[in-house]
Amino acid sequence: MFPTLDIFKGHHQRFLKGYPWLYANEIAQSAETKNLSPGQCVYLSFQGTRVATGYYNRHSLIAVRALSRDIHESINVDFFSKRLQSAKALRECFYAKPYYRLIHAEADGLPGLIVDRFDHVFVLQINTQGMEMLKPLLIQALQSVFRVSTLYLKQDSAIRTLEALPLLEPEIIGEPIQTLTVIENAARFEIDLSAAQKTGWFYDHQENRSLLGQLAKQKTVIDYFCYSGGFSLQAALQGATAVIGVDRSETAVKNATRAAELNGVADRTTFVCRDVFNDMDERIAKKEHFDIVILDPPAFVKSKKDLAVGLKGYEKLLTKACQLVAKNGLLFIASCSYHVKITDLHQCLSHALGKLGREGRIVRTVGAGFDHPKHPFLEESDYLKGFLVALV
Repeated sequence: MFPTLDIFKGHHQRFLKGYPWLYANEIAQSAETKNLSPGQCVYLSFQGTRVATGYYNRHSLIAVRALSRDIHESINVDFFSKRLQSAKALRECFYAKPYYRLIHAEADGLPGLIVDRFDHVFVLQINTQGMEMLKPLLIQALQSVFRVSTLYLKQDSAIRTLEALPLLEPEIIGEPIQTLTVIENAARFEIDLSAAQKTGWFYDHQENRSLLGQLAKQKTVIDYFCYSGGFSLQAALQGATAVIGVDRSETAVKNATRAAELNGVADRTTFVCRDVFNDMDERIAKKEHFDIVILDPPAFVKSKKDLAVGLKGYEKLLTKACQLVAKNGLLFIASCSYHVKITDLHQCLSHALGKLGREGRIVRTVGAGFDHPKHPFLEESDYLKGFLVALV
């Protein structure tokens, strides 16, 4: 049995319709509530009727995250096993190989949890106190549902601080691992986990990388913010004549160079460790042009207050990039900033084209792949957006 928290009248409608969060001002506070351990599982009640089970953290603005709307469902190993099996079945509809995001937090019914699968290696991010409290049940379920060799828990995400969770060194359960193998389409990558960003690989662009690869045959390509060469290698393997990848991270460039050798395309790929904007300026001055220009920058807008400055950054980036796209070439731009809406990015693009007096056509609006489902009531889960643009 768990403690019960009451939802205030007037704040109940959105939650009862399916919104998965309750904020601190939406629940009744009592002496008992204030003494609950951070991450404690609770029942949610409205006017005396139990409506959901979730977990509570008084340290977080998001005070409650829902786990189940079935008031008879126990939060145990079986609960996690069912969620994992459901997520696995969905991914297997779209992916022939076991390389994908397995759990995408609320969209897969497990708030505060990210799990990326690399065959028998699973990389986890636990970002809430509630999921941290439930970690033993989660691990037992993972080991029951899958043939696990390694569970690698990344515990250094800054978002943990919003939940009063410490930033820690990785925790490894099972076989020790330093290098992560990724197989995506026809490409193979070896990633140094100790220096990798987030879970080690950005699966959200898997379909977008496949699309750009198909378009790259007999084309020249420059891939900005290339990280470990995801877009670059797909393009080279699909027949691009020359590919350049640029990233300011020395580790990323080393990973990408190693991946090019591993995939037999080192003769057609060059990776450069350099500031992207400086690199663009130099190439513009030399009047260099490419058939395809790829822009996959990190988040320029990490909070709402940064929006105006961030949008200027996207516009500046697009203005420079458009000057590098050859006549009748393609530009790909993506933003992983939640606070940047698709209309904002559209405006940045139109302003850039207007400044240059260049015409373009948006031929596809893109987002995250099939393994990054969106919670239908949680706009916050829809973070990745972008365009593929044909320039005249």
